[in-house]
Amino acid sequence: MRTPVTMNSIRIGITDCARYANYERWFLDAPTKVDVIRLSYNLNNMDDIDKCEGVVLSGGEDVDPRRYKRPDLLGRLELTDIDEKRDEFEWEIIERALKLKLPILAICRGMQLFNVYHGGTLIFDIPTVTNINGHAKIQGMDQRHEISVGEKTLLNEITGCVKGAVNSSHHQCVETLGTNLLIAARAEEPVVEAIQWRNAHEKPFYLGVQWHPERMVDQNSPFSYNIRQAFLDYIIEHREPSTNDDENTPTHPSESV
Repeated sequence: MRTPVTMNSIRIGITDCARYANYERWFLDAPTKVDVIRLSYNLNNMDDIDKCEGVVLSGGEDVDPRRYKRPDLLGRLELTDIDEKRDEFEWEIIERALKLKLPILAICRGMQLFNVYHGGTLIFDIPTVTNINGHAKIQGMDQRHEISVGEKTLLNEITGCVKGAVNSSHHQCVETLGTNLLIAARAEEPVVEAIQWRNAHEKPFYLGVQWHPERMVDQNSPFSYNIRQAFLDYIIEHREPSTNDDENTPTHPSESV
């Protein structure tokens, strides 16, 4: 288990979603003190990203397939599973986070959107395209499966593992990788479970995971605890001294939709 770096509170932004409270709780329960900003088109608070020291792209709806040049898939997806306003808002969140060189942790849909932002594509439905099952929820419950972690990847460094078990509740995954991205973990072929920058140590922290570390049953698993702590430790180790001035500390709503 990683030992947390101790310092004054960290300010992170988490993109809004139906299960936002799970993400917020995960970070508020961290050994390192964290303040959370809810980033949402419903709050019209894009500019709050300027107050953040890191960004978490949360899970949720399918990414609009028109964003990866597959409008033909619209007829094969339920439109209730797409939120165009959210896609647009979070597209700009990614753009601004990259310009600000903020560390990014992307979870499930967040990883998929980040990949699409960089020119990648998605397998729109794993069972339909690959005949592979075992990744989507069953009767509302997460499934569990093994993953293989690439040696010398960022995920390998963070977890110290080359194999492990994670929860699973997705029906889509990365197909073609976006520019300058690297696969860090897989389940069975061709299901991608984690991605990172190709030159990870030359860029700000980015890790995308397909599972949900914020709601794993074993919160001490290196695929949950270590990921959160690595993200927070990176922020502390790379922050400017002035970013923790009390006068700049915002207040953050914690209610969930």
